[in-house]
Amino acid sequence: MMNSKILICSLMVAAMAFAACTDDEYSIDLGESPASQQQWRRQLTADVEIINVPNTSENIEMVLVKAGTFTMGGVDVEGPEHQVTLTHDFYIGSTEVTQALYYAVMNVNPSEFNYGDNYPVDKVSHKDAVDFCQKLTQLTGYRFVLPTEAQWEYAAQGGHRAPSAHYTYAGSNTINNVGWYWGNAPQYVTEDYITHELDTVRHTCAVKGKQPNALGLYDMTGNVREWCADWYSVLGSESVTDPVGPVSSERGRVYRGGSCNDSAQYCRVAHRESLSSLSKGFNFGFRVAINMN
Repeated sequence: MMNSKILICSLMVAAMAFAACTDDEYSIDLGESPASQQQWRRQLTADVEIINVPNTSENIEMVLVKAGTFTMGGVDVEGPEHQVTLTHDFYIGSTEVTQALYYAVMNVNPSEFNYGDNYPVDKVSHKDAVDFCQKLTQLTGYRFVLPTEAQWEYAAQGGHRAPSAHYTYAGSNTINNVGWYWGNAPQYVTEDYITHELDTVRHTCAVKGKQPNALGLYDMTGNVREWCADWYSVLGSESVTDPVGPVSSERGRVYRGGSCNDSAQYCRVAHRESLSSLSKGFNFGFRVAINMN
């Protein structure tokens, strides 16, 4: 189970971030409209699309998720199970945004665990993730966004390729098959910044180190927590279509998937948490999406 000192430190980092700046909505500037760039932007149609970041060697592998209806929710903080219908196809990154990709777009690598290009970028806030999507949109002409919470859970279940019996984790009922979490991630010794005592945490691993789910998506269980677009809300039992969350929330933004430093219960597909948009830590990352509507 996650070390209590780590949890306390994580909460303190979040609290400091919240105190330093209010969690107001920030502007989203997508620059030149992608519609005006049709002369060079090709249409996305394949099940898997590879998009190059111009003037770099970095590519983004995007996986098609077809529209559909699924059961969202579960137990604990997830809210009751309820039917969700997504009426538009979308693409989602096959992996979490890597450190190499983040650097190619933002010219900085904020990661605590900067062990290699193929490790997920970490120590990013929700705002950092949105800034990345905006810059990537301007560079490529494709309108990159964070996935909504519903899109994220649908994709984690396997989307239109999901098995009839849903797995607890993204692609398996056995977490060791599909995710890096507290029980199997490598150890990292750090110094507590308050007590100066040495403490052991878990660190991230390179993407694609575990089995993918039915869509071919990696690490939706564990490794880094993934920011979603939505403000947090309490989910109900009624059926909904294309939910996007409330316009604001004192609880901050939703994140999903758990991390290398979380116990298995926090890595379940249905599990949901939230923090201030400005919070960041070594177990926070994200993956990108492209809406097709």
